[in-house]
Amino acid sequence: MTTVDYEYEVDHLVIGAGVVGLAIAERLAAKGGASTLLVDKNAAAGQETSSRNSEVIHAGLYYPPNSLKTKLCIRGNEMMYDLCERYNVEHQQITKWVVGQSESDLEYLENLSKKADKLLPRTKRMPGPPTFLLSQEEMRVQEAFVKGRAALVSPRTGIVDVHGLMQLLETRFQDHGGNFVLRCEVSGLEKLASGGFKVSMDTPAGPVVVKAGTVINSAGLHSDKVYNMLQWPSMAFTASASETMAGDDSSAKDASLADLDPTNFESPLPPLKLHYCKGHYYGYSGKALVSRLIYPVPDKNLTGLGTHLTLDLAGRMRFGPDVLYVDDPHDYSIDPLTVGSTSSMKKVSQVIQTYLPAIKSSSLYADYAGIRPKLAGPGEPFRDFIIHHHDGFVNLAGIESPGLTSSLAIAEHVETLIY
Repeated sequence: MTTVDYEYEVDHLVIGAGVVGLAIAERLAAKGGASTLLVDKNAAAGQETSSRNSEVIHAGLYYPPNSLKTKLCIRGNEMMYDLCERYNVEHQQITKWVVGQSESDLEYLENLSKKADKLLPRTKRMPGPPTFLLSQEEMRVQEAFVKGRAALVSPRTGIVDVHGLMQLLETRFQDHGGNFVLRCEVSGLEKLASGGFKVSMDTPAGPVVVKAGTVINSAGLHSDKVYNMLQWPSMAFTASASETMAGDDSSAKDASLADLDPTNFESPLPPLKLHYCKGHYYGYSGKALVSRLIYPVPDKNLTGLGTHLTLDLAGRMRFGPDVLYVDDPHDYSIDPLTVGSTSSMKKVSQVIQTYLPAIKSSSLYADYAGIRPKLAGPGEPFRDFIIHHHDGFVNLAGIESPGLTSSLAIAEHVETLIY
C-alpha cells in the first residue's frame, strides 16, 4: 500500500477567498476546536466577483419564496447590518425604489409588496413595513428627477464597503487561528477511502499536497472546475441517494453529488457547468440627481435586475450592470471602441432615461466590469444557489447576486451542514 506524505493536514479547507469564502472560513475558525485553511489562487482576497459589483445590501424581494436566494438573503441582510454596526464597517441603509412605468409594472410592484409583507419579518431594527408603494405625485416630491407611475420602496436595502467588510472577515479569521494562503491554486482533489481528501495545489514555491477532513468549494467563477476535478474512490456505499440528501438543503439535483450511483463511486461526477455573465458599470461625472437607489422592474427570468442606479458611499451615481454572456471568466477589459464608445453611452443613457430623463450621455463613462457565475444560460429560467454537502465535500455554485448580502448567512448554513 502506497503512503502519501502530506505537507499539511487540516480539518477544514476552504477554496476561494471571495466574500463568501472569507465568511465561511471566519465562521468555521470562530467555532474553535478544528483547524481551518483558506486558499485563493489570486494575490489578494476578493479579487474577482466580490470586488466588482454594486455593493448593495439587498432585502430579498425578487426570488421565489422557498429558494435559498430568498431565505439566505433575508437572513444575511439582518446579519450584515449587525456586523457592520458592531465592527464599524462603513455602510448606509439608504433605501431603494423599484420604479414601474406600465400597467404590468404596477401589477408586478403590488404583488411584490404583498410578497414582501409575507416573507420579511419585522425586527427590532426594522419594525416598519418591509415595503410600501408611492404614487407618482409622492415620488415627485421626494425625487424630482425620477420618472415613473409608481415606486415600491424597500427601506431595508443599503450599501456597504465590500473591501472593508472583506478586510474585517480576513482579520477575524486569522485572529481565530485560521491560516490564509494566497497564490495557491487547487490542481487536484481526491476523496480518500480512509476518510478526508487529498488536495494538490500549485504555489510559487512549488506543488503542495494537503490532507483535509472537509473541503468547502467556494471558488466562485471557478467552482465548476474545482467540482469537476473531484475524484471519488471505488467503494461500496450503503446509503441510498435519497438518504444522502436527508438534512441537506440542495437546490439543484441536476448538479448535486447525490445523483451519483451510490453503489459505484467509479462513475464520473455529474458535470457542473457555469456560464460567465459580464456586466459593465458606468460612472457619471455630473452631480448626483437622487438620494437613494433606483431600480427598474427586472426581467421575468431575473437574469439581471436591470441597468439600475446605485450610489457609492461618497454619494456618487453609478449605473449597471448590463448583461453580456462571455466565454472568458478572466476578461474584465472594457473595449473603448464598443462598450466605451460615444454611441454606446447614448444607448446606455436611453435605457437609464426611462426612469431618469435628466441623465446626459456626455457625462456617462464606462467605469469597470464584473463577471457573475451563473447557472442559467442566456434565456434560461431562474436557477437557485447550489449549496450541498456530501461526505465531507461542501459544494457552492452559482453564488451570484444576492451572494454579497447572503454571505454571512451562507457561512452560517455551511456550518450547520458540516456540524
